[in-house]
Amino acid sequence: MNDSNIIILSGDSLRYDRAMDDNVMPYLASTAETATNFQNAVSNAGFTPGSFPSLMASRYPSSIDGVGIPEDGGVTTLAEELSQAGYDCGVWSDNKFVGADYNYDRGYGTGQSYEDNLRDNVRKYVDEDGLLFELLEKGYMHVWQRVKNALTESHYYATAEEINKRAKTWLADKDPEEDSVHLWLHYMDSHHPYEPPADWMPDDLEVVSNRTEANNVTRRVCQDDGVGCSDAEVRDAVRLYDAECQYLDSQIEAFVENFLEPNGWFTDDDVLVVTSDHGEIIEEYDEWGEFGHGNFFNEECTRIPLVIDAPSLDSTTVDSQVSLIDLMPTLLDLVGVEVSANELVMGESLINVVAGDERRETIFYDGTLGFHGARSEDGVKRFNTEYAGEDTYLDTEFEAALDGDYDETLVKGGLDHDRLGAFVTERLDECATLSDESTAIDPDSVQVKQHMKDLGYLK
Repeated sequence: MNDSNIIILSGDSLRYDRAMDDNVMPYLASTAETATNFQNAVSNAGFTPGSFPSLMASRYPSSIDGVGIPEDGGVTTLAEELSQAGYDCGVWSDNKFVGADYNYDRGYGTGQSYEDNLRDNVRKYVDEDGLLFELLEKGYMHVWQRVKNALTESHYYATAEEINKRAKTWLADKDPEEDSVHLWLHYMDSHHPYEPPADWMPDDLEVVSNRTEANNVTRRVCQDDGVGCSDAEVRDAVRLYDAECQYLDSQIEAFVENFLEPNGWFTDDDVLVVTSDHGEIIEEYDEWGEFGHGNFFNEECTRIPLVIDAPSLDSTTVDSQVSLIDLMPTLLDLVGVEVSANELVMGESLINVVAGDERRETIFYDGTLGFHGARSEDGVKRFNTEYAGEDTYLDTEFEAALDGDYDETLVKGGLDHDRLGAFVTERLDECATLSDESTAIDPDSVQVKQHMKDLGYLK
């Protein structure tokens, strides 16, 4: 038996500033004060399909030919390494890009990515390119889903409470004295549409009066990037995002304090990680032409919480910039598991960074589809986005303030930005070499396009 359980709790689209705000997420903010808090952590991509290869397999998505990870070979995952070391591994989420459809079940003995809904079941039996499917899909989105939301406490995604229940059921059959587990829960509450449970609906909304309207308004604000939306609708969308974060914080606290700790699954010997796959653009949407997230590398979209509570790490704040590509090797290092195939892992352990012996001077952004960039510890970035275009790079200066202030401005560029451009080229060359042996899901497949629609990336 291994000595340490590994519990990862990640919130989709969870911004750093909200996670560290006592008024929004007090439990997570207090946890960060007593654990190792990477205050200058960023995701390597601005949306889930780009981010999860780095999270689960320490791979930049451009190092994989397709969406997700290969069905077998080509990469090694955190769960595969831990299961080989004797861990029981389980994963739960309601994000369609975090599951078996994209081979993220590798190494996990149990769990599920999402529950099939009416629309998914229709797709199994009706030609997706035909008129009938289009009519049925529109009927689901515009009629049935609205009626369901109005009459029940139904949510577009499974809530954090529901995800926690699934994990509790799995752990109920295990003994913390005998079994070592790796549990990963990826929550969707802070992902649009923002439709918090009724008890968490803000009382100062200007336009939205119920959960159905919350779903419809926030979906439209995100899909249209705020264009054509009233100021009141945008303000309501931000309030509803914060309410979702508040609800998520309460559920994380309940899961850790009222279940994991009393039942022996999180003790002084165990490892707890709280993080996110990317951030969310909400307050500077007019400057970036985006509300929500996608192939964007500004601070709002990429800066994330990363808090690790582990027995061998001090309670400290780490000011060096770090990124999610290093999470997998860090966790394996913390529990003494050696990577079976180092040549397949692109990140490095952060243990020496925590100790102050190393720093990450430059970080690579990889959104795939031709969108890439780099972030310097000196406070400069060079990147392209869906807004700027594939061949147009933006140069920015930023300040990673402890209070989470997203201070980033466009600049004309300079020698540091030229150096970052060369760094991006080097990383892409490394990715190209690995991608020859790593084939995943065709990005042009109907499956990928439909799932992109389901999560609001495409209309």
